[in-house]
Amino acid sequence: MIRITHLSGSLQGKTSTSAKPTLRVGRASDCDVRFDKQRDPKVSNHHAEFLLEDGCWFVVDTASTNGTLVEGRRVAKHRLRQGEEVQLGAGGPLVKVEFDAKEGMGGAMKTEAASISAIQRAEAARRGSSPPRIDATSEMNRISSDLKSSADTATARLAELAAKKVAEERAKAGGMPSGKTMMIMAGTLKEVQRFTRTKTARRWVKVVAVVAAVAAMVVAAMAVVIARQKRQIEELVTQKERLDRDIEAVQQQMNEESDPERLAALEERLNTLTGNARNTLAALGKSDKGKAAALAESGDEIDRQIRDILRKFDADTYAVPPIFKERLKFHIDELTKAPNLKFVYRRKQRYWGMISREFNALGLPEEMAYVAWAETQFDPKAKSSAGAAGMWQMMPTTAHNYGLRVDAKVDERYDADRETRAAARHLANLLAEYGSDSFMLAMASYNRGETGVRRVLHQIAQEPGGFRKEKRDFWHLYRMKKLPEETREYVPKVLAAAIVSRQAKKLGLEEAD
Repeated sequence: MIRITHLSGSLQGKTSTSAKPTLRVGRASDCDVRFDKQRDPKVSNHHAEFLLEDGCWFVVDTASTNGTLVEGRRVAKHRLRQGEEVQLGAGGPLVKVEFDAKEGMGGAMKTEAASISAIQRAEAARRGSSPPRIDATSEMNRISSDLKSSADTATARLAELAAKKVAEERAKAGGMPSGKTMMIMAGTLKEVQRFTRTKTARRWVKVVAVVAAVAAMVVAAMAVVIARQKRQIEELVTQKERLDRDIEAVQQQMNEESDPERLAALEERLNTLTGNARNTLAALGKSDKGKAAALAESGDEIDRQIRDILRKFDADTYAVPPIFKERLKFHIDELTKAPNLKFVYRRKQRYWGMISREFNALGLPEEMAYVAWAETQFDPKAKSSAGAAGMWQMMPTTAHNYGLRVDAKVDERYDADRETRAAARHLANLLAEYGSDSFMLAMASYNRGETGVRRVLHQIAQEPGGFRKEKRDFWHLYRMKKLPEETREYVPKVLAAAIVSRQAKKLGLEEAD
């Protein structure tokens, strides 16, 4: 049984109880605890869940806009203590959480975004004590006392300094073996020899044994820490791999789903999973940056090419829809097998210098220029049955808007330089309207026409929260199937041309250096 006491907000003074293992809170009608839309604007429709898992109560943020906070800190998933207070959105309502004593106590700490420190605390609690630190004051006093009882003052001081040096070098190495332990011990032994040269052989052997014992203690302590850290890293890697499998399964369901409500629920689940995966990756990075970087860059060559292009536009996404990647691969294969690939590439090279100048003048990334490949394969004389003309397939109205002359005597759309300059300005205007991170939406708009895309965005704006950035994102529109099939196919077609051009030497399209 869980009890939610409302300390502020529209439900202030009331108490919500539930015997269910999951308690959903938000403003939507299907939430177990429902807040008032007008009086609690900081609360999202599906804001958070209180979840009983392995005998412990957690609060899980379900991709809310304003976040879920514990002690003023925004959390993705947090294990709750008895009587802990949770705030739904910065400046939103505050609640106190209480649960039966037999619940929320014990059990494995199974968290979606466990941090290294959290795992360390859980491990220490389970063992009943923390691992001794060789440079801790109490530990150093014990070592010093042992040495004083079995060696002279100078020798004890040298051994104590050696232990401190080993601990300091380990701290500098970020908790990993420094590789300097044996060197420090060797130096200490030399000092001991100098001080004990006049002593008897028996006394010298005893001193060496004491120093060796201290070294063994240091090495043993380091081995325990290293083993524990390695286990924690393995747990985080396993956690991320499981989340990635769940994300892939949800995206596959979205690809097969057509019902808008079920699609929305699946996307909400996807946002929660990707948020937890990002948090897990960040926790791993604090312990092992190399492992975290390797996992972040995992996947095949197409995955890496997509990530590289998206980063240029600050449009990176944790999970590219599998159907998008599948269609991208299809277009790449189609281009590489095309019998006229070399001809098209050479024609592209003929105009590329001029195209690059016009795009660079407006700060546009060159990847957007591959719209011309998707439209006409860089043919400046192309004309469509719909009336579009030139390399960039501009309609007369669009051409007029950018200062091109189109009449019975002259059609400047067939002037490659002039139409390229107009196309660059048009794409720059679309980016200015949709945002620099919405370059794929700008390309989709080039294909469908900005009026068509605006119509879709205006329809989205009528939905709850439809004005927000994440609702106007290309990936949201793509997953929710808001774009026409032709436009969904157009963007991977443009990116395929950019990727193939990057591999020109490998494909034998130009001479290697």
